[in-house]
Amino acid sequence: MKKLIVALCFCCSALVLLAQREISEDTPKTFKERGYFGGGFGLSGGRDAFGNNYFFIALNPIIGYMVKPNFSVGTGINWQRTSYSDLGINLDQYGVSPFARYNFGGQLFGYAEYNYISTPTFINRNERRSFNRMLLGLGYSQPLGGRGAINAVALYDVLYNQADRAFASPWVFRVFFSF
Repeated sequence: MKKLIVALCFCCSALVLLAQREISEDTPKTFKERGYFGGGFGLSGGRDAFGNNYFFIALNPIIGYMVKPNFSVGTGINWQRTSYSDLGINLDQYGVSPFARYNFGGQLFGYAEYNYISTPTFINRNERRSFNRMLLGLGYSQPLGGRGAINAVALYDVLYNQADRAFASPWVFRVFFSF
């Protein structure tokens, strides 16, 4: 049962909330008319592969701008903390994530996101390392009525380097709501 709860918490850590607006070519080009805000969060906890108790929290606010009816750009700020209570360690990661989204029409969209992430090393927490990711992929949006939708996206990190041991996989899967 405990493993099931940990697995569910891990899956929920991928939940992201983003705001996405629809516009027409006639929409004024002011930020008030074409801009949108959103964000995401993640929570996880349990035991890691080495048996250490951990708690994970992430906050990811974003701001975007609808350039064309099918194309938007924006950026996000990333902050994550992983606390290991058994070891008395807190690791804070932060970064920035500019993105672009192109709606193909209907419910399919393309998505590109660059991540710059700064993280402390596990051995010497005063030393930081930086990692770059370029995530490319496709998503599907299911309208929920009005401006709301549930979205699923599969992304692949084209800069993935297994030797870095920074990320377990080049694949990133997200489910998020838009409003």
